[in-house]
Amino acid sequence: MTLLLAVLVGLVLVGGAVGCGRGGASTSAATSRPEPSTKYTVAGDSISLGLGAALRTKTGDDVVVKNIGAEGTGLARPDRFDWPGRLEELARDFPPTVLVFSLGSNDAQDLTDADGTVVAKASATQAWDAEYARRLGAAFDAFRGTPTKVLWVGPVRTAEDRVGLTNRRIQRLAADAAASRPWVTVADLAELLGTGEQPAARCLRDDGLHLTTSCLDEAATALVPRLTSLR
Repeated sequence: MTLLLAVLVGLVLVGGAVGCGRGGASTSAATSRPEPSTKYTVAGDSISLGLGAALRTKTGDDVVVKNIGAEGTGLARPDRFDWPGRLEELARDFPPTVLVFSLGSNDAQDLTDADGTVVAKASATQAWDAEYARRLGAAFDAFRGTPTKVLWVGPVRTAEDRVGLTNRRIQRLAADAAASRPWVTVADLAELLGTGEQPAARCLRDDGLHLTTSCLDEAATALVPRLTSLR
C-alpha cells in the first residue's frame, strides 16, 4: 500500500507540473503586443484624410497613425469647425509625437468669426492674408511648449484658379508663420509631387480638387523620412 500511494502521489505531482507549464506557455503566447511608442495624428480637410490613409501603409509597427481630418473644413469658417480649438483639445488630452496638418482648399472664401460674421472678405487680399496668418499661428501655437512637433503639409494648386491660387498663398503664409516657431516644420505637396506653382494636373481627380490615390501614396512615401526625423 505504501508503494502504491507513493506512485499515485508522484503521478499527481507530475501532472500538476505539466499543467502549470502549459498554462505558462499559453499566458505568454496570449500576451498582447506593446502599444507603439510613436503616434502621428493627421488633421485637416479631405486631402488630409487621404494622406493619413496613405501614411498608415508606409509606417512600421512602431508607429500608430490617427486620422482626425474632417471633410469640408478649414480655417475660414470657425462657426462651422474650429481647428485651433480642436487642436488645443488634442494637445491637452491626446498629444501625438507629430501632428501632420494639411488644409486650405475649402478656404477660398470670406473669413468669418465664430458667430458667422465676416471679418475679412476674400477680395480684400491684404486683410485676408493677415487674418488667415493669425489663424495659422493659433493652430500651430496649440502645441507651443509641448513635446509635439507639427508638420504642416501645404496644398497643391488645384484646377480652378480661385482655389488653386489661394492654396499657394496659404502655403506661403504657413511658411512665414512657421519661421518663428521652431516646433513647426513645413512641407509642401506641390514640392513633394513635383507640380510646383502650376496646377497639379497629373495628380488631380476629375473634380479638379482632390488628389488621386497614387499621388497621395507618392506624397506619403516622401513624408516618412521627414516624420522619422521629428520623432
